[in-house]
Amino acid sequence: MSHQFNKRSTSEQPATATVTFNNLGVPVSTEFDDIYFNNENGLAESRYVFLQHNDLPTRWQTSLHSTFRIAETGFGTGLNFLACWQLFRQTAPAHQRLHYVSFEKYPLQKADLERALGAFPELAELAHALLDAYPAAQTGCHRMQFDNNRVVVDLWFGDIHEQLPNWLPNAKNTIDAWFLDGFAPDKNPQMWQPNVYQAMAHSCRNSGTFATFTAAGAVRRDLTEAGFEVTKSKGFGRKREMLRGTIQKKANAASPPSETVTVIGGGIAAACLAWSLTQRGHPVQLITSGIADGASGNAQGAVYPLLHAELSPLSQFYVSAFDHARQFYQSNCPDLWHATGVIHLAFNAIREQRQHKIADSGCYAPELVTSLTATQTQTMWEPLPALPALFYPNSGWLPPQRLVEQILRNCGERLTIMEVSPITEISKTSNSNWQVETSASERFEASTLIVAAGANTSQLLAQWRIETQNVRGQVTQVAANDVSATCPMVVCYKGYFTPAINNNGELTHCVGATYNREFKSESYQDIEAADTEENLLTLQDNLAQPWTHELRAVNNRASLRNTTRDHLPACGWLTDNLGVLSGLGSRGFTSAPLCAELLVSQWLGEPQPLAEPLIKRLAPQRLQADSA
Repeated sequence: MSHQFNKRSTSEQPATATVTFNNLGVPVSTEFDDIYFNNENGLAESRYVFLQHNDLPTRWQTSLHSTFRIAETGFGTGLNFLACWQLFRQTAPAHQRLHYVSFEKYPLQKADLERALGAFPELAELAHALLDAYPAAQTGCHRMQFDNNRVVVDLWFGDIHEQLPNWLPNAKNTIDAWFLDGFAPDKNPQMWQPNVYQAMAHSCRNSGTFATFTAAGAVRRDLTEAGFEVTKSKGFGRKREMLRGTIQKKANAASPPSETVTVIGGGIAAACLAWSLTQRGHPVQLITSGIADGASGNAQGAVYPLLHAELSPLSQFYVSAFDHARQFYQSNCPDLWHATGVIHLAFNAIREQRQHKIADSGCYAPELVTSLTATQTQTMWEPLPALPALFYPNSGWLPPQRLVEQILRNCGERLTIMEVSPITEISKTSNSNWQVETSASERFEASTLIVAAGANTSQLLAQWRIETQNVRGQVTQVAANDVSATCPMVVCYKGYFTPAINNNGELTHCVGATYNREFKSESYQDIEAADTEENLLTLQDNLAQPWTHELRAVNNRASLRNTTRDHLPACGWLTDNLGVLSGLGSRGFTSAPLCAELLVSQWLGEPQPLAEPLIKRLAPQRLQADSA
């Protein structure tokens, strides 16, 4: 029977795969009673069926497009991807990028993945990189980047019949080749359905291809019905036959020229945008009145997901955003990313009840968050109070200003930074470009403009009536004492406390941060003694530990966070050539890398790294004054 797409956004989490290993060391799915790859030579089978029969690498040499895109049913152990990545490294033109999209209903646990891939020592380097980046088993899209964003993987966890409609609206006419994999049709009939083949056809570019290990008659007929010209080829090893095919459609245009994009801003949002654009070959002009001089300028910042007891759109977004940010920082700025873990204390009854609901919800994988008893909390670090807590094991902290500067350096020669007086206005020119004007009457023209201006967002977008709010926050740096200096992780309560860093020869922590909606805009950077006291008293009250009373303030910094009424970022395009990335609030270092990828993917017509319902939730138009 034909399965129709489920158009609702599922809140159920994917069950991880249950596997055993046979006497040849090959993983076997308990769910489907089938092997993940060929008993004799799984890597040779991947190369033969999927790489050779999609005419790779010949097509990489002749492609009209700067990015070659492959989609796959059934990520499994990632063997097809690793074989493809290895061949791409060896044979693709240096200017070309690879975008690999894969769907997986039952993600393997990391330990099983590592054991399975250990059978292929020639792939060890690539397998190690994949294991480092491998996301938590959470429903939705997880974008991973390798080789300085030359190789991008979108791994969609969940039932393919639910995930394809979240992906396909932004993926039509984008795919060059399909790897039609997954367990055999007689073992996994639910996947091998006509709507999958129809989605394959809709997503393919002209002369798109597919290859599959099976030669089942029903598969051949349904692929033909979807529009593919299907032929049989000799199967791998002892298999007699396999299928391959092509689809002819209206010819696609070649990749657009490398147009310069102008970005307004100097914080983490602007830096991530510059990086995403330059790695795709686009020159970027960054116009700013200062690098990391706003909310991105604090000494230390925590990176962890924002979770609710139910998988709300907010939680779903931050699950994907966090996993991408973690992988982005550890691959691009490894010296600045400190994966210490983050512990969130249940310092009162209300917070404890909220955390119990999150822990009991079953919504989140243990790699993302786990629940601790009071005893376990003190096992993590004895000077903590005996309180229950949530622990985010893969979370951590980074130095914001140094990180922004490093990302901008990584952009290389395609990035031009122009430090100017404060930007006061943007306006449309007679030729539909944009003019940027500063307080010193400097003027710049941009054919494509992205506003990533943080606290200045509402002013610059006044004519669109985009309503964001600025919230003043003051962070206090304190000198470490003998106890605090041993703090191994970020500690959150009503505020937060970071591990010690060397600050000009003195060990210091960051304690923060106040949250004031009412402030004087002309003097928001002035240090308020009452805010310093509030930061210290909150730490002392919530932790109730003697060592907290010995901490001495040595520095303070105040800045503005730009927030939205629903706490989701503003990320999208107001016109074809005016984009917005703002409203990141206090979690900009968690959300900015994925938002930048989303905005750039939208501009270039690429498959996007979030489900369509979430993309709509982020659209800046929702914040227009008359849309509340």
